[in-house]
Amino acid sequence: MKKIYIYLYILLQLFHFSYSAGRLIFLYTHFRHGARGPNQLNNNNIDRLGEKWEGLGEITGVGERMQYLLGLRNRKKYIEQEKFLPEKFDPHQMLIFTSSLNRTIVSCYSQLQGLYPQRVNLGKTLTKEQEEIAYPPILNEIKERDADIEQSIKELGDSSLPYRMMIAPIKIMNENEIIMGLHDYGECAEKIKKIKDKNEKSKVFGEITDKFNEKYGEKWNKFFKKEKNKFKVKEIKKICSEFLCDYTDKRKMKEFKDKTGLNIDILKEDCLNYYKMYYIYVNHGDEEKILAHVDSSKIMRQLLYYMKRRLDVDIKEVNEDLNFKDYSRPRYIMISGHDITVSADIVLLIKAFGLDMTTTFKFPKYASQFVLEVRTNLNKCNSYSDYYIVGYFDNTELFNINAEEFINKVEKEIWTAQQVDEYCGIQSNNKDNKSNKTITAKIFMSILVCFGFIFIMKYFS
Repeated sequence: MKKIYIYLYILLQLFHFSYSAGRLIFLYTHFRHGARGPNQLNNNNIDRLGEKWEGLGEITGVGERMQYLLGLRNRKKYIEQEKFLPEKFDPHQMLIFTSSLNRTIVSCYSQLQGLYPQRVNLGKTLTKEQEEIAYPPILNEIKERDADIEQSIKELGDSSLPYRMMIAPIKIMNENEIIMGLHDYGECAEKIKKIKDKNEKSKVFGEITDKFNEKYGEKWNKFFKKEKNKFKVKEIKKICSEFLCDYTDKRKMKEFKDKTGLNIDILKEDCLNYYKMYYIYVNHGDEEKILAHVDSSKIMRQLLYYMKRRLDVDIKEVNEDLNFKDYSRPRYIMISGHDITVSADIVLLIKAFGLDMTTTFKFPKYASQFVLEVRTNLNKCNSYSDYYIVGYFDNTELFNINAEEFINKVEKEIWTAQQVDEYCGIQSNNKDNKSNKTITAKIFMSILVCFGFIFIMKYFS
């Protein structure tokens, strides 16, 4: 009898493994940019701890490497092990988005270097004859050669390019396409600020802030020289943000450690937890979870569009060679974003599936990745119900749900593009612009008619 139970257990384990590792149909990853410098520096790029940085909020070398290694990990899983993506980069199979900030754009390219380290677009080797004519007209037509240009040519040798950059079609989002961390745009700023201010004063989050001040207020005061030991929410967030930035070679913070006696590693963990609580009770604490709707609805709507197109292709067994002749059916959607946008995705799905916010929500650290994998255990599928979707946050599985149920629940939860635009005042702004253009056109036409009438009167007289 005992052996039967053992066999049943093994069988169940095999079934679970096959269910969670079925044939991959579609992939979505939304990751936060890599580690960056502080968002508050003086004119000399020095933070409040006396450390110098390259620029305000710019990605650091640590951040670039984080993303590169994340790309290597994704390559091992989705290219080498699962054979889901091709060995060489194919723009028809991927749709890549990023917000318009340097740190997200560089994070995106850094991860692509890891995903496709062989860099398909290598610099070509030039012959001596080719080297002699490899000048653009703006340089070739001058009599004297530029010394810096000549030095660069020597360094190039017979290579056409020096750095062999990974070239990929990355789409930079703007507010009229997808709200991407731009929740302060238009009328959103005032509306969301009121929600946050109200949530900050809530009893639960007030208690969390009081406990944080009890632990760190007096010790921080020794260094920051405040009149009172109690720090406000925005002050705590700004200071924590600096401790969560990566270390430079000289960033030892000796003076801070000596004056406060704090363990920096423990402080970092407490700061991360404070951020998590802030997102649960302030950013997403209101009943309707406005921020998630504003930041994620348009993204989710586009995601569902491409997801359903891929499922339709798989159901109809469209020839794969023909399938990737255009950009309308990508296998993989990749988004380089921010903590606010990644968390908005997670919160919107938590709400859609009725999950517990406190236990399910994870705060996105630098280079954290939210993943949706659409899979099936069948070789031939007939409907969306034959697929299932697994949601991961880094190494944690958040949910495992039937694809048809996923689509139905998310479609009911997300706002329409019109709702988002109306909430953020984008639509009204567009209407105002259109009406202004219409008025201008009418005035112009009236002037033309007047001139035409005058011309006709003079001609016939």
